[in-house]
Amino acid sequence: MNDLELFPYPKNRLQKTDLDLAASLQNLVQKEIVDKRLELKEDYEGLLKPNLRKLLVEIGLQRMFWPESLGGEEHNGPEAAYTVAAALEQVGRADTGLAYLAAHNLALQAALAMRENLDTEACARFAPLFCDGRGPVIVSFLLPVFGEDGKAPTWRGKSFQVKARAASGSWILDGRGVRPTCSGVDADLFGAWCAVENEEQPAFILVPGVASGLSRGPEFKKTGLAASRNADLDLSGVQVPLENCLFRGETEYRRLLSWLYLGISATAVGGLLAAYQILKEWGDNRVIKGTGNVFKENPLTGALMGEIAQDISMARLLAYDLAGMLADPPSFGDAGSDGVFTAALMIVHQVLATAERAIHRTMELMASAGYAKEWQLERYWRDLKTVQCYVGSHELAKHDFARWFYGARTL
Repeated sequence: MNDLELFPYPKNRLQKTDLDLAASLQNLVQKEIVDKRLELKEDYEGLLKPNLRKLLVEIGLQRMFWPESLGGEEHNGPEAAYTVAAALEQVGRADTGLAYLAAHNLALQAALAMRENLDTEACARFAPLFCDGRGPVIVSFLLPVFGEDGKAPTWRGKSFQVKARAASGSWILDGRGVRPTCSGVDADLFGAWCAVENEEQPAFILVPGVASGLSRGPEFKKTGLAASRNADLDLSGVQVPLENCLFRGETEYRRLLSWLYLGISATAVGGLLAAYQILKEWGDNRVIKGTGNVFKENPLTGALMGEIAQDISMARLLAYDLAGMLADPPSFGDAGSDGVFTAALMIVHQVLATAERAIHRTMELMASAGYAKEWQLERYWRDLKTVQCYVGSHELAKHDFARWFYGARTL
């Protein structure tokens, strides 16, 4: 049995095409990323950028949802949620950052091109960028962030980073020191959830990376996600066409985030599967000095390894549970409903917290090898911790949970 098959997931719900894609990705990332990692480490130009192109353009992840008439694969039914989960856990196993970028790309596609909410005009406008074979298209989001400076309008207890006003056939944007969710240095599209001047309803506006007046700060140093070259943005005075407002309603925004959270959950599971393989090799071959026992046969270490395997199993099942909810709107509701969005938010926080705990324990078991770069484990910890920071405060998310379950309205 394949090591990865040891961890339960609803294999019976995946189509043969999903399983074939996962197998192809597993082989590709092993050959092109995992086997080259010790040599190239986190080299963006030599390792990460070429493989982002392979994944998005050659494998075709950035064409998955778009209509066939526009060059896409039109795999845009709700069952595509299983495809996203199966694909991104394989990418995340090789590199968390690459899977994190792919999750953004797929979430934008799902928001515009899902069969149940197909936006024909937006697809015609933006699909060619994803389907012309030149890519890869790097997508990033400009979301509200935690802050109480009193200067920005708020949404669910968070401050908008970007304000917008309509004037003369355009949206005029204002935002300084804006922190994208990824790739501020080189993203091709920024999806901004904006406060609209003199209006209560926010707007989701797509800002091309080449928009006149958009300036990018220097790439900043960070602990993880080498594939995401991030930087703060200045959007003061940037103008984009009115039709770049893709939607105004919170339902569509929640749908976007539900799909993003599915992608991030699958990404974290991929990192956990990689950590399992690292620990398995250690447990099979490490001999405890003075006893002669193989590491995994010691009662204490064996018990801790069992707990780690339990965490990995639970995280994987949760990620696929979310895929199952998105894949079955008649049973659970639209991906943009408050209930599904809340479930997605709970699951992504739980999966990331579980991943952090499991890798912490793995690092402790492996002692100095746990944080030695040649064993690779520490990289997954850095990457997933960075993703956790971008997803946002769990404390603030608890108010979203209270809003759904108890009708709280304070935030």
